[in-house]
Amino acid sequence: MQINYTTKAKHLTIHSRRLIERWKLEEKSNREIASLLGKAPQTIHNEIKRGTVLQCIGKGRFKAKNYCLLALTDQRSRHQIIRSIPNKIAESVNQAIKLILRQHKILSITADNGAEFNRLSDVFSKEHIYYAHPYASWERGTNENHNRLIRRWLPKGTKKTTSKEVASIENWINNYPKKCLDYKSPREDCLLANLNLKFSACIKI
Repeated sequence: MQINYTTKAKHLTIHSRRLIERWKLEEKSNREIASLLGKAPQTIHNEIKRGTVLQCIGKGRFKAKNYCLLALTDQRSRHQIIRSIPNKIAESVNQAIKLILRQHKILSITADNGAEFNRLSDVFSKEHIYYAHPYASWERGTNENHNRLIRRWLPKGTKKTTSKEVASIENWINNYPKKCLDYKSPREDCLLANLNLKFSACIKI
């Protein structure tokens, strides 16, 4: 049986990309997904390779990581929120953010351009969502600096961590005095200011 493929990646809709994300979690191969969508296998491979959907490991099969870290940094007080999430998909990110919103009032959010943040509009109004430009990590400068602090405790390649360890890292960062805050800690500055928080966000694996 001959299958006619549509080869151009621009023909992949947001819905198609979400289907790819779901099917990779179900461990379908790139070729199986291509057949289901009526696309060329190379189109699916290219989408995954450039990070439009979940990264895949080995022969077109998705292999879940042990954990990911969702890191949020308030742009004014530098207050840090870190949560361990099971995987790097939009649903997991949104679920974690909804739980955070029960404890914190977040006025707006600035995220990188990863597919894991492409459904923030399910949680926030669109006018409160901002995305950094590609390859412009300085637009989330403090967020990136805090990522380096996290790496002191959890070097790249760390296979597993616990909620207790993540909470300890978060507490250490929030009690670390900063020159930009007149040597107050983010926790002190946040409590004194009592601000509506504007967060930058990223995912670390």
